[in-house]
Amino acid sequence: MKINRRHFITSSFFFGLAGFLPNSLFGKTKEPPSWEAIIEMARWAPSVHNLQPYRVKVISKTEALLYYDTKFLLPVGDPKSEFATAVFGVFVESLSIAAASHGYQVSLTEFIEAPSVDQEGVRPFGKITMSERTTKETLSPELLKERRTARTDYTGEPLKASTIRNCEELVSSFGAALFSTSDEEQVDHLVKINQATLFEDLSHTPMREELDSLFRYSKKEAEAEKTGLWTKCMGFPGKLVKSVFRHHEKWTKGARKKMLSSYYGSTYKGTATIMWVQHHWSSSMDQYEFGRLLCRLWLQLTKEGAYMHPFGSLITNPTAFSALSQKLELDPNNEAPLAFVCRAGYSKVPPRSFRINTSDILLS
Repeated sequence: MKINRRHFITSSFFFGLAGFLPNSLFGKTKEPPSWEAIIEMARWAPSVHNLQPYRVKVISKTEALLYYDTKFLLPVGDPKSEFATAVFGVFVESLSIAAASHGYQVSLTEFIEAPSVDQEGVRPFGKITMSERTTKETLSPELLKERRTARTDYTGEPLKASTIRNCEELVSSFGAALFSTSDEEQVDHLVKINQATLFEDLSHTPMREELDSLFRYSKKEAEAEKTGLWTKCMGFPGKLVKSVFRHHEKWTKGARKKMLSSYYGSTYKGTATIMWVQHHWSSSMDQYEFGRLLCRLWLQLTKEGAYMHPFGSLITNPTAFSALSQKLELDPNNEAPLAFVCRAGYSKVPPRSFRINTSDILLS
């Protein structure tokens, strides 16, 4: 059959353009994915201490209410629930990326209340809406499953300059700034500040007890709970961690302290790059938006074959934060304060923590 050349070119342009524009512009609407399907992908998103406090109640094919379960907040480690709020940004952005392959996106369209340790039960966070995507998604939904937290030794290779540039551009698109260093002396100093917080946390009874309640000391325990910190993912034998947190007085001085410090230090071997982000943090929406940023930053690293390990204690521990601020010469009056620090680089594929099931996230 003879094809008219002009008709062919015109049709090719038209249908090529169709791949970048909403289906509704062409008189058709693609069916949105089910909430269950995208939650199944998004449930692999990272959360503080793997607590996964989010719950979802479906209203319609395109609307749902987002809730938080107060049992999975941190009264000691995150008393203002600022990082719990960021977790909801991570989760919603993960839902949006999961929906991208279907031509949809997910966004928070109504904010009700931020998580609070003073509340009880399951509380509403906000309303989320699924709508047709108008821009191309650059991150594959499969990255949600591939992403890992690498908490043990790295290869010693600094993060590639091209990867750092891509991460800087991504963070800048959120109105924030990403910084990094691969200077050996500075990296070593920052790692030692982070390591020192272990013994301070051990000496702080409320913090130690809260962490002990979150550790899963065996695979059986981790698989049963599906939340919390599985010691295998931290590179520590469960029996050792249990002894350290339940008999801390034996590990805070003398030979045992030296042994523990040496063992802990070995898990940081090969760290060659430290990154940090300065982001607005004065409101719940600032924290939520940071969560969206963090989701994309983490997946961008995954896309480029790299891993990260957040140094949360450097932000939450006052002593560590002060030492870090001095080392990095941070301006305390900056409108976009230090919000996040991590090491980033390359390592063997780390083990993955368990996650609660999609049915546990969905509310009837």
